[in-house]
Amino acid sequence: MQKIILNHQLGSKANQTEVIAVSDTEINFGRDDACQVIFDPEQDDLVSRIHCKIDVKDGKQFLLTDLGSRNGTFVNNSKISSTTELSVGDKVQLGKGGPQFIFDLDPKPQKLKETRLVENNARATRVIHAAPSKDTVEAMITASESATRKKVINMGAGVLGGVLLILAYFGYQNSIETQPAPQLVAQSEPLPPPHNKENSVLSAADIFKQYGNSSVLIEASWKLIHTATGKQVFQRNECFVKQGKCITPKMPWYIQHNGVVEPFLDVDASNGIAIGSSHRGSGFVAHENGFILTNRHVAANWHAQSRNFQLPGILVDCNDAACSKPEYKILEEKSSNSAYLASLNQWIPSKTKMLGQKPLYGKIVEGRNDYLEVTFPNTGLRIPAHLVRVSDVADVAMIKIDLPQTLQPVQLNTDAAVSPGDSITVMGYPGISPEIVAKMKAQDPGGDGEIRSVPALTVTTGNIGKVLNAADKADSASVSELFSSMGNVYQLTVNATGSGNSGGPVFNDKGQVIGLFTYGLSDQSGIQISFAVPIKYGRELMDITAIK
Repeated sequence: MQKIILNHQLGSKANQTEVIAVSDTEINFGRDDACQVIFDPEQDDLVSRIHCKIDVKDGKQFLLTDLGSRNGTFVNNSKISSTTELSVGDKVQLGKGGPQFIFDLDPKPQKLKETRLVENNARATRVIHAAPSKDTVEAMITASESATRKKVINMGAGVLGGVLLILAYFGYQNSIETQPAPQLVAQSEPLPPPHNKENSVLSAADIFKQYGNSSVLIEASWKLIHTATGKQVFQRNECFVKQGKCITPKMPWYIQHNGVVEPFLDVDASNGIAIGSSHRGSGFVAHENGFILTNRHVAANWHAQSRNFQLPGILVDCNDAACSKPEYKILEEKSSNSAYLASLNQWIPSKTKMLGQKPLYGKIVEGRNDYLEVTFPNTGLRIPAHLVRVSDVADVAMIKIDLPQTLQPVQLNTDAAVSPGDSITVMGYPGISPEIVAKMKAQDPGGDGEIRSVPALTVTTGNIGKVLNAADKADSASVSELFSSMGNVYQLTVNATGSGNSGGPVFNDKGQVIGLFTYGLSDQSGIQISFAVPIKYGRELMDITAIK
């Protein structure tokens, strides 16, 4: 059987290979779970719910069509406006800067089509002033000789200038080659913190030089498990049957019981939608023995609110405590069911209250990482990590990697106050930032090697915009308690980052981590604000004798 091979280069699936047996005549791509090729709903936010499709004709032709996506579909860097036939080796990108893959077939066609010429609509390349290369210098000398035949003295000056440029070029190259390679994070001994003066102020560049190698990329994939059987949990996705007949189209199911609405879960995988996701985030070394702090929604995403729901759906309404005679209604995205939708948006997978039509008691369902990997900046090495501890009160988690060398940790703030207006530096790996990829050498004889992303750190500066702390005392005698809808967080003026930066360190101007970058909010006008979790919650996770 013919198979489609998707070699993912950019996006949440970067460095992954996806194989699709050509049994369907239509293959949909998007963030909707109904698609055959599904992209991460948070990280791959340039992808529409149903972005594009490939139609298979007689198992020989593969026709790509954009389905009215918001950011367009590109083939070999050119945006398509009509159905386009794909050939082996074509590069397909969903939105400029979005996920990208190379189209391949197995088995390959016996006779490949000629390479298509694509109009290049890219902007003109910027001119960057840099030291000229050897070839450039030689061209300059030749041009100088041709242009100065009328004046011999100018020719001599041109030759002399060219020789000096060549010597300068090779001197520059030699200085680069002889500089020692930078150490990534492993040190024989932890580096002493610089700038011990209590009132010294560090620039963002200073903080990056000292702690850039302590900020890591984290990649994870998880699924929800039925603990009694070890089977994966799915959301039911079928029609509603009465008297042996379908009376609705096939739709995702939801259940309402005692005023709470959540996905209708089952362990039957025949028609279900898998509960789980793949995503990426950031973190930082908090202890020399390999302990890393990050967000809870990065390392243990099943503890976070899940809002990736497909609507319309079938809402099973339990009218009695035992849910023995359920009725149904259609739950739509824009309807009078606003209270139901508000309840559904509060659903946390690990706190599911129903399995099928039966209430849950105890820890019957639990999330599990299929993989949790850490990558240090400017390397292609993925290091397996394991979850150590998750905060019960804040979006913080601790993971650990095992290496034979000690690592350089950041400095955690312990007593310096945080106030609105304070300067901050945020580090991490936002998904919107262009990726750097490297071709790795084959490790086995006859191997072709592989393309692997190499994370490069992004540094963003800003200020503390607001300190939200419900523990603060109210100034008015008429107010008994204070509450924050976001919990105890720092509101930031950092907006040039986003998804993928979650869990990254937020430094003050003393080079101390005061928080972990977390969620952001935006309104319909496009105004954005971001938040950080105070580092005190990370210190609470670190306060165990096992890591000392």
